Amino acid sequence: MKPRFTPSLAVGLLALTTSCAGSYTAIQPSRIATYTSTPSTSPVELAYQFDALRQQGGNKKYIKKEAKNGYHVVAVRVTNKSDREINFSRDIDLLYGDRPVTPTPSIAAAHDLRQGVVIYLLYLLLNPRVGATTDPRTGALTGGTTLPLGPFIAGGNMLGASSANTNLRKEFAAHDLTNRNIKPGETVYGIMSMREISVAPMRAELRTGTMPAAALVAPAAAPTVAPTAAPTAAPTAAPTVAPTATPTVAPTTTPQ
Repeated sequence: MKPRFTPSLAVGLLALTTSCAGSYTAIQPSRIATYTSTPSTSPVELAYQFDALRQQGGNKKYIKKEAKNGYHVVAVRVTNKSDREINFSRDIDLLYGDRPVTPTPSIAAAHDLRQGVVIYLLYLLLNPRVGATTDPRTGALTGGTTLPLGPFIAGGNMLGASSANTNLRKEFAAHDLTNRNIKPGETVYGIMSMREISVAPMRAELRTGTMPAAALVAPAAAPTVAPTAAPTAAPTAAPTVAPTATPTVAPTTTPQ
């Protein structure tokens, strides 16, 4: 006898391939305490944390999607140490190892990482019959009561998966640093989706020519004051007194 595709078989296959819908646990980049930073002389400091989806626990569905689609979801912390406002997309070069990279836009990444929703319609086939009897000649079930569990299970899983996908998409969008302006001294947090084979050190460099050199924060050199020479007084010559001639008295003759 040829095997038949029965509702029980369909539900069994569904359980093996998808299980139940997974929830989404927010990454919350500002609460991560394990950031790593690469030493750099750039006025823009970048700290990062790979495996961001694992940081707060959960997210098993999305972690599987991350690996399957070749992504590395990274939480980042960016600090502007210059004295000018900078734009993350316009003024910063993001380096992955020694080469520049561009993160996947948050909307595209959230779309690639989303879990399936329509697949849970297969649960509609799960409507067990209780109290039925089997005809020994035909093998058909007769009598009993059918329990319509399928619609409830399908609806619950579809709502759960859709809600989780929405929460992921919203957090990715809220922490998208594309065209983000960063004020002097400000620290911002973001989520980046890197489509890379392996992890590598990351750093941010200020793009050449984006701002004058005076805008970079550097210790100002103390002005050097040249020592002033004390005024030298010219020695005054003592006045020369001309010697006075002694008056000569002519001898007087005695009268005869």
